[in-house]
Amino acid sequence: MGLNELVYPALGACLVAVAIRLGSVLAGLLRRLRESDELYRVLVEHLPRATAVVFDRELRIERAGGSGLAAIGRKAEDLEGRSLYEILPQDEAEYLASHYRAALGGEAVLDHHSSTTGHDYRLHLLPLADARGRVSRALALTLDVTERRVVERELGQHAVDVGALSETMRALAGSPDPSAGRTAVCEGARTVAGAPVAALLELSRHGSGLTVAASVGAKLSGLVWPLTGEPSRAAQAFTGAEPIFVADADGEGDVDREFYERTRASSALWHPVLHEGTAIGVLVVAWRRRVADVSPRLAPLMDVLAAEAAVAVGRGELHEHLVRMARTDDLTGLPNRRAWEEELPREIARAWRGDTTVCVAMLDLDRFKGYNDARGHQAGDRLLKKTAAAWHSELRPYDLLARYGGEEFGLILPGCGLAEAVRAVERLRAATPEEMSCSAGIAEWAREEDPAALVGRADQALYEAKRSGRNRTMPARAAPVSG
Repeated sequence: MGLNELVYPALGACLVAVAIRLGSVLAGLLRRLRESDELYRVLVEHLPRATAVVFDRELRIERAGGSGLAAIGRKAEDLEGRSLYEILPQDEAEYLASHYRAALGGEAVLDHHSSTTGHDYRLHLLPLADARGRVSRALALTLDVTERRVVERELGQHAVDVGALSETMRALAGSPDPSAGRTAVCEGARTVAGAPVAALLELSRHGSGLTVAASVGAKLSGLVWPLTGEPSRAAQAFTGAEPIFVADADGEGDVDREFYERTRASSALWHPVLHEGTAIGVLVVAWRRRVADVSPRLAPLMDVLAAEAAVAVGRGELHEHLVRMARTDDLTGLPNRRAWEEELPREIARAWRGDTTVCVAMLDLDRFKGYNDARGHQAGDRLLKKTAAAWHSELRPYDLLARYGGEEFGLILPGCGLAEAVRAVERLRAATPEEMSCSAGIAEWAREEDPAALVGRADQALYEAKRSGRNRTMPARAAPVSG
């Protein structure tokens, strides 16, 4: 078991007991962040007035860290590899050694006044057990409580920050919905920034600009920041891969003006979202009051949240890719039967609402099995791909051609009556490549008809076209009148 796996959960438990009310959320967060050096730096090195050390049974320090070291003029390398007796005066080392040894057997908390620094400290000591339950190390968290009110205020803010990170990561881990993850990142950003508005911007589908993928605190849908032309703060943060802080929004250019008007913001921080050093988005927080400068504690927190935003963006792209794969036929690139069965009820619903019609056609390549047997399956696959491309080029943008299965295709023609649908299918049959012929059956939706019945009539018409000699289009019989 690695040192981080011991330190993080123990550190969480220690902080809970420091009596400055960091809250149980910190322990839970640290247990989930065992392997992240960056988050260790943010959560431990920036914990105000605290020093954390891991020591072995000989009271030799294996690891040291925390902002409290600088306050007493020490560095981690001054402590690591040395025993307690080499670091402290004899009497102070003897006093602490007894408690340190006791910590190897169980948890301990004590108050201590250091004659070396003249400061008061709260120490929390906790044994660290490996995977087999054996204790060979312990952790000591030392908190300078000399200026207690200052410490309480600083730790209170730290608890808010940690809680925001915890909630963001819990949402990312617990929800399969990419949009929920994006929103969670925005919520975390506005919490740590103390800002009423936050938004996550991502590249548009064609990559020409940045659009709002998620926002909290303001309605920002539809906003676009072009990556060319007049520069915007969002584009500058994105292309430069560096944060940009705007203290006074009154002097900003026209490209960003709508953002400030919708958010009623006076100041904003535009923070790039990076993946392997390359910008993939921008995380922005906006304050309605004027902010003179960004707090030093905010920069590392925004770094962490931007990293989580990158996870949310990646998960969203993966989700969209998987959805496309699940609805696309691998061979032809057309929508598959699943996509067809999802889309047909929608088109029928649109026709119902708009008081229009819709036609369905089922098309089948004639004698395809013989073609396959004579020329081989690879030639058959090439024919299917060429047929799909040829037919697709003859259709309107909103028609849906799908590979229904094997050499059979389905076609949805919104807004078409039967006569117009027959003309459209005849164009497809004429475009069939390699001098192959095609048979088709067409049915016009009867207003009380469900999707399965409509497809069934078109399929029956296709069967009749085949039985009548193939190479023809057959309109379906009228739908039966319900009693």
